[in-house]
Amino acid sequence: MRAILSLLLFTFAIGLGSATAQIPRQQRTPSAPVGPKVRDELLQARDRAWRSFFQNDPRVLQQILAPELIAIQESQERWEDVNRLIAMAQEMNKQHIELRRLEFPRTEIQVFGKTAILYYTYIFETGASGQASVVTSGRGTEVFVKRKGKWVDVGWHLDNGAFRLKNGVWTKISPQPQPNS
Repeated sequence: MRAILSLLLFTFAIGLGSATAQIPRQQRTPSAPVGPKVRDELLQARDRAWRSFFQNDPRVLQQILAPELIAIQESQERWEDVNRLIAMAQEMNKQHIELRRLEFPRTEIQVFGKTAILYYTYIFETGASGQASVVTSGRGTEVFVKRKGKWVDVGWHLDNGAFRLKNGVWTKISPQPQPNS
């Protein structure tokens, strides 16, 4: 059974490579170089999207999040939509959960026309008044589309970060700041 599965995967990989090779290089859409203005716009849009969950104004979320948004949250089976995310933000506000720290140690950006993909590591700290903070870190992939001159968040996938096997135990690798992030 393993041999058949391996053969199928190998055949698929070869076929995928052949299909890609048949597309002339000039017809492939390369990622455009990201200039400082676009990079700054995208970093601000991401920052606004993250921080908007902790503001007591759902209109801010509705401005930055696209109606068709799909969000894959860390360690959750259910994929979220914009209505569910707005409800989650309202619930966090009712519980007085605040954002105490937000960092993106490393960010890489690809832009394809009016679509941008951000790949990053994150660290954020939340807490409620009088309670200890909770620090969460991981990796994210977030997609923005430019509409009416503004970058709109159309989806993301967050995970709890990289793990490695050490002495028979899976251990989380903490995000490390990278140069030029």
